[in-house]
Amino acid sequence: MAKIIIIRNTYGGTEYLLNALEYVSDARALYRRGFGVNPYDYKQAYDQMLIVREYFGKTSGNPLVHIVIAFNDDVKDLETAAEYTQKCASYFSPMYQVLYCTHMKDTHCGSMHGHIVINSVSYLNGKMITTGYEEMYMFCEYVSEVTGQKCTFEFDNKALY
Repeated sequence: MAKIIIIRNTYGGTEYLLNALEYVSDARALYRRGFGVNPYDYKQAYDQMLIVREYFGKTSGNPLVHIVIAFNDDVKDLETAAEYTQKCASYFSPMYQVLYCTHMKDTHCGSMHGHIVINSVSYLNGKMITTGYEEMYMFCEYVSEVTGQKCTFEFDNKALY
């Protein structure tokens, strides 16, 4: 079963965005890519996301959505986890800038997992992303399609980076 954790935090403003991008881009990020941002330089990705926010006058509020997808133990190799993470990240790319990466097993998630950081402001129309139950249920269904794994999700509003 794939488990999705949706991290939403309105504290910390743009510093929270910078910290999240740095966190998912650290040495554990074995496969890193992006849509609309430079995935190899988290500071440049941060600047690129800020440009969109400033263009649309959306510089306050929640700067991002951070999604963690922990795959079940059937996913044993980096290539498969990276492919799943890329396909899941692409769900948001038609409207939002996205930085994503894949991590191996660790004590936090316990399984191979992907991180997806999404700018909360659309680069197309400046609208804020909606991540309520209905939207995340639809995303969970998409993750199930991509991975062939049953999927659950939960909200976590207490990011600590």
